[in-house]
Amino acid sequence: MSETTTRDTVRKIIHGMASRLDKNASRAMDAVIQFEISGDGGGEYALSIRDQACAVAEGGHTNANATMKMSVETFIDLALGRTTGSQAFYRRKLRFNGDLNLVMKIHKLFPSVSIDEASANSA
Repeated sequence: MSETTTRDTVRKIIHGMASRLDKNASRAMDAVIQFEISGDGGGEYALSIRDQACAVAEGGHTNANATMKMSVETFIDLALGRTTGSQAFYRRKLRFNGDLNLVMKIHKLFPSVSIDEASANSA
């Protein structure tokens, strides 16, 4: 995958997370999750969850409740359900700062995407 294709795939997955937010899992939540994705095609993104809605912003957020740091490959594997957060953490492919409970809830907040969803329009 070229850097441009990878960047497009990462952006598509991140921006698509807003529409995949599980409203029941996010009930009464007011939080910001920062993603720091390293490698070709990576970047920083902030997901703000409030009132059962999610907004995505590119760039850093100074007051994130949790920051998740990983490579592009790990991010895509997590998004596609090829690996779990626990597996990535124990393999030292995922690091985080902040609210552990929020980090542990990510898979409930945002269901995995299919490879077709992740790569559509990214070429």
